[in-house]
This record gives sequence, structure tokens and C-alpha cells, in this order.
Amino acid sequence: MTVLGAEQIVGVLVAKILSTQGLSPFAVQGAAAGSFGATQTVQALDIFVVQANTNTLLSHLLSLCSCLWLWRWVGKLKDESNNFV
Repeated sequence: MTVLGAEQIVGVLVAKILSTQGLSPFAVQGAAAGSFGATQTVQALDIFVVQANTNTLLSHLLSLCSCLWLWRWVGKLKDESNNFV
């Protein structure tokens, strides 16, 4: 549930960033590109990096759950085949 909640939060942030900055994630607003001042804002590209990380976590979680489910299912089939022999 935590990973799904993180996906939802990142999705809302992406929608807010894109609606305020337009569709260009590489546009620099406020401070100059080379300066690191307090006026630096969160860019759309930063949110996309967080979303990519969250998507990776979700895909690993789903693959782990499906692997464990298949392992249990194969174990049940193995036990049933031993009963008939």
C-alpha cells in the first residue's frame, strides 16, 4: 500500500509541475542554470526521476509477489502428485 500511495503522490506532483511549467521539463525558471541559490524550484525532470524510482520499486515488489505465489502453487502441485504415487 505504501508503494501505491507513493505512486499516487508522485503522479499528482507531476500533474502540478506540468500544469504550472508547461510541457517542457527542461525549462529553467527563476535562478540561472548554473547558480544554486535559495530561489531554485523543483523542476519537472526531478519529479520524473522520483517517479522512475518509484516505478522500479513497484515492479520489483510485483515480481517478488508473483514469484512467491508461483513457488507456493508449484509446491502444492508437487505435494498433490506425491499423493497419487
